[in-house]
Amino acid sequence: MKIKLLSTVIAGVILAGCGSDNNNSVTPEVKSKKIQAFDGAVWGIEGSFKCEGEDTVRVGTTDFDGNIETQNETFVNSPEKCAVTFAPQENNPNYKAIDVSNGKDLSAVTYKIPQGLLEAGKKATASPISTLIAEQLGEDGVYDEATAQTVFASLGLSDVVNNGICDSFSDYLQDVDSALKKLKNGDDNSLYSKVLATTVAVSDVQALYPDASPEEIAQVSKNQAAIILHQNPNYPLDENGDELFAEITKEKLPQESFDAQKDKDLTQDEIESAPVIDTKPSTPPEKPEDPTKPPTGGTGGGTGGGDGSSGGGTGN
Repeated sequence: MKIKLLSTVIAGVILAGCGSDNNNSVTPEVKSKKIQAFDGAVWGIEGSFKCEGEDTVRVGTTDFDGNIETQNETFVNSPEKCAVTFAPQENNPNYKAIDVSNGKDLSAVTYKIPQGLLEAGKKATASPISTLIAEQLGEDGVYDEATAQTVFASLGLSDVVNNGICDSFSDYLQDVDSALKKLKNGDDNSLYSKVLATTVAVSDVQALYPDASPEEIAQVSKNQAAIILHQNPNYPLDENGDELFAEITKEKLPQESFDAQKDKDLTQDEIESAPVIDTKPSTPPEKPEDPTKPPTGGTGGGTGGGDGSSGGGTGN
């Protein structure tokens, strides 16, 4: 009996050894996390992040959906330790970044996510307003709801919270795309228009006056949004119901106008007499066969470039 049992065990070991040559092993799941640049999804902007105690990681340029993706262990598991920057790609004469929702050229913009805003298992979005909050917090600042509340209030956007759309400012900031879709389909179209007009104003004003203080950017953006809405009450639709986008330029907002608006709300008379802010018809680009390539086909990453940790997995 003992001999028979021993033979059975040996046979089992041999079979197991033979079976090891077969490729029946399960490949461990590789986790990753996506980070989106959003003012409408921004295609072609270069993304990087820095986590506590680690060097800056460049991930490459965003794909057509505005995403970069990383498998960096700290960022995937503890994103609250990390800050994100999307910025123009240096030393690339072909660099171009585009808002795919309307075709607007966003090559001059920089978007940031402050450390402390992101959470594991939740989406990650860099937007004009998250950038303003990051600037308010300073280089080593950590996100808190009180600072976010102050910034949203300074823009006249406190209503984005506790309206059935978002329970907190961090909810809005982590997934701006979903929040805007809910606002668009909600009962208050005026709030949706106000949020879009303010967001485009913040984006443009930050790009035009990058050395201005966050408080000045917020105040001027609030005033510019009021002008956009006065001139385009159904923004982002024109009087015929066609989509458009506003573009604030130095010609319409020169330094003297910025200085005059940076510490006060415009009066209704000033809003009504303000220069007409340029608008253009929305012309979204077609999605390319390879959505990871930059808009111009120039040099640079894509979601597979940069730190070598981009690619598939279970992105958020």
